[in-house]
Amino acid sequence: MENVLKLVAKRQEDLDRHPLFEWMNSAETPVPDPLLIMPAMATFSMGFRDVNKWVFRYPEAANELERGINIHSFEDQTHSRLFLEDWKLLGLNERLGWKASDTLWWLFLSEANEVARGHGVYFLSMAIADTKDPLLRFAQSEMMEALGSVFFKHASKIAIGFTERTGIELPYMGPFHLALESGHMDCEDLFVEQKLDDERLAQALKLADTIYEIFSDQLDMWMIYAEKYISPGIAPRPDLRPTINRAAAGLPGLRPGTGGVVHASQEPLQRLLAERRKRSEAHPFYSWLENRGDRITALQALRRFIPMWAMDVMGYRDLNRYAIRYAEPSSDLHRTVNAWVDDLSTHNTLFLDDWKQLGLDEILGWNSSDTLEFCYLDPQTDVHRRNIVRFTELAAGNEDPLSRLWLMHALETSGEPFFRHTKALAGEVEANTDLRLDYLGDRHELAHQPSVSPLALEFKDRPMDAAGVEIAAEMIETVFDAADEQLEISLDVALSNKFGIR
Repeated sequence: MENVLKLVAKRQEDLDRHPLFEWMNSAETPVPDPLLIMPAMATFSMGFRDVNKWVFRYPEAANELERGINIHSFEDQTHSRLFLEDWKLLGLNERLGWKASDTLWWLFLSEANEVARGHGVYFLSMAIADTKDPLLRFAQSEMMEALGSVFFKHASKIAIGFTERTGIELPYMGPFHLALESGHMDCEDLFVEQKLDDERLAQALKLADTIYEIFSDQLDMWMIYAEKYISPGIAPRPDLRPTINRAAAGLPGLRPGTGGVVHASQEPLQRLLAERRKRSEAHPFYSWLENRGDRITALQALRRFIPMWAMDVMGYRDLNRYAIRYAEPSSDLHRTVNAWVDDLSTHNTLFLDDWKQLGLDEILGWNSSDTLEFCYLDPQTDVHRRNIVRFTELAAGNEDPLSRLWLMHALETSGEPFFRHTKALAGEVEANTDLRLDYLGDRHELAHQPSVSPLALEFKDRPMDAAGVEIAAEMIETVFDAADEQLEISLDVALSNKFGIR
């Protein structure tokens, strides 16, 4: 482990020379400008809570090393609330002027935040990368702690100057948080004497260096954000042009054929999928949508539960693009996966349009920090985000394209009853208003773009070994268990009228 710690120390020095810090500390950079990079930090900083809760933490710690990592993770997961407090104290709600849809756009669609989205998916898959080995996990975590302390060393100086000028203390950017970021894991003493064989050492060094590369990329992105938005004093904004050309017919989906011949080895999966879909169709939430009575209109019904799905639908693009898609496809099945991903990755633009059509910005009245708090800290969205972690791990942990196709098939099939019901509601809304709801109306092809991998092969007619069938069955069960959980939440928020819809 000594070699890992040497690498960590070297990478701290390397990161400390990043140009971002020269800009932050320059006498020509007015306070609090260096602290206003927080929008560029949001995906990373708010999402780090999920990494601690559902990636780094061992559900049942088996030894002292795993317990040490768990103890550290409980403290680290609290920092996102400090981040939001600074956001408000620095006046970012007013500076940005973002409504909920603007914030969702920034998090999930803006080009300037793309780097953070890709890295965010990697963070959710880190338990796959380290194979749940506590020594490898320590290598990743220690590098994160060390590099985080480099940033907060500089940010804290700026925050102290801000406090001296204004009397406002910043708990996240200031010395309070820096004191928590010692640059080391709280449990480091448990690991420093551990011995790694050559293979594990090589893997530990590789994983730790991957974290360094991510941090360096993040600082590059924050520097670009500072130059593009902070220095000229402007806020990021979505394009005013329509994201969807509704005059075009759209492209048919490149969904693989799933209704043809099924190989005998895959028949148990076909039966399981059909059984789980049938059970999902009977969920009480769908009964409520069908039998809610005249007192709640179709428009009101949609408004009651759609906000709950924001993280799922908006984040589905990143799951597909960064966890399921093959960076270097080498077979027709790889290209079939990628073609399907290319289509599915476009649908969240339609969801965001529907959000605006439903008037949710005005009804909810959320500013940017309200939206961040709902997306990342609401107990019910916790369930949605935890399930995204599970899907990410299933994709990242299984390179076989047949497994990934079954994961995608399960995800899409679990959504079929949902869209059958929302389509009926959307049709009723469109018939009685001038609103247009393309996502909820299941017109997803409107967002499709030409694929760079235009293949849509059959995959159920191919043999699968017993291990592959077991993995695919786990995927189906996981996906539909998650859908049941989330439908239960939708029923709860609809009946309780959590969002105060009138």
